[in-house]
Amino acid sequence: MVSAREAAMKVIYDVEFNGAYSNMALKKALPADMERRDRAMAASLVYGVTDKKLTLDYVICKFSKLKIKKLSKYILIILRMGIYQLMFMDKVPVSAAVNESVKLARRYGHASSAGYVNGVLRSVSKASIEYPTDKTEFLSVRYSFPENMCKKWINDFGYEFTEEMMKAFEQPPKMCLRANTLKITADDLLDRLGGGGETRGDIVVMSAGFDVAADDMYKKGFYTVQDEAAYSAVKTLAPKAGETVIDMCAAPGGKTTAMAEMMKNTGKIYAFDLYEHKTELIDKNAERLGITIIETFARDSGVFDSAFENSADKVMCDVPCSGHGVIRRKPEIKWSVNENADLPRIQRRILDNAARYVKVNGEIVYSTCTVEKEENECVTSAFLSDNGAFEKVYEKTFYPHIDGTDGFYVCKMKRTGQ
Repeated sequence: MVSAREAAMKVIYDVEFNGAYSNMALKKALPADMERRDRAMAASLVYGVTDKKLTLDYVICKFSKLKIKKLSKYILIILRMGIYQLMFMDKVPVSAAVNESVKLARRYGHASSAGYVNGVLRSVSKASIEYPTDKTEFLSVRYSFPENMCKKWINDFGYEFTEEMMKAFEQPPKMCLRANTLKITADDLLDRLGGGGETRGDIVVMSAGFDVAADDMYKKGFYTVQDEAAYSAVKTLAPKAGETVIDMCAAPGGKTTAMAEMMKNTGKIYAFDLYEHKTELIDKNAERLGITIIETFARDSGVFDSAFENSADKVMCDVPCSGHGVIRRKPEIKWSVNENADLPRIQRRILDNAARYVKVNGEIVYSTCTVEKEENECVTSAFLSDNGAFEKVYEKTFYPHIDGTDGFYVCKMKRTGQ
């Protein structure tokens, strides 16, 4: 059977060089019969090495005689994994971190690869790491964020705020379970799961180590995994039983199904997403949870459909975004920052269509899972400036170091006139 480290190496390769998503690639790669401890080890390496890539490469450059660009892809990943274990995994002995890395290097490199990896890791294990003295470079290297992102956040939030937010992004995310209130309360759910957590409204926050994939109650539809900040968007919109709701960008259906539960499975929800395979995810989630009021449509929410004009009491507008609020869950997001320049235009187009779908006296919630102002308050402020028939009811940005949640933005707007 493949070891935890070898499985992690292959997943990191897939994320780094094939553009795979870390959570999906990990789920696909780990054998069903792999022991829980090994699964946890593989997951820690995948998320940790992907997250700390810049820091790890900085250390490699300090201790390697070879340039990174001259290393084979597998040897680079093996080095990153070994250094990550030495620097960030206190429970892994130095000998295990070094020896297991050498074994992988011998298998995936040439004759001298094992000796090279052994030498670099032995040197790192005996040294203390000196970080850059320039404040922006320090943040970039110490917390492993692209330097341009560091500069932007310092400009937007200030240095101390940025560092505290980066520290929070280093912490493992909480496992939050939203009780399916059509079937169970949060308190009863926690009891049936054997405790080991706490309830916050309809959310159960579990302690570390809970495995959803292996839990029969999940399969039977008693809960959905959803962060408190994401659920706050649904609570802010507060759809009622019997209302008509449109979810503009619905897949995989977390907010859609939460709204249906809040509506007591009475009324109608029209759920849009771009591709059929995504709307199928919504349908599967609804079926698992016993929800029958959701009707899905594979369609582009950026294109207006007159059939839905002035039809909705409430509209959920959870738009595509940079995802910079969920870096703890998807660390590879940090390394695709150049792909986000066109997002505000796309977001605004979807919001403009949502405004045409909602009835007079109806409400829209615009939300993102990012902390970037250009995608959040800049979009809603410009929209409100251009649309006098709408007024802002509520606005909040969630930050991990302040709210203990994912980074998230929620803005509720009411249509007051034609």
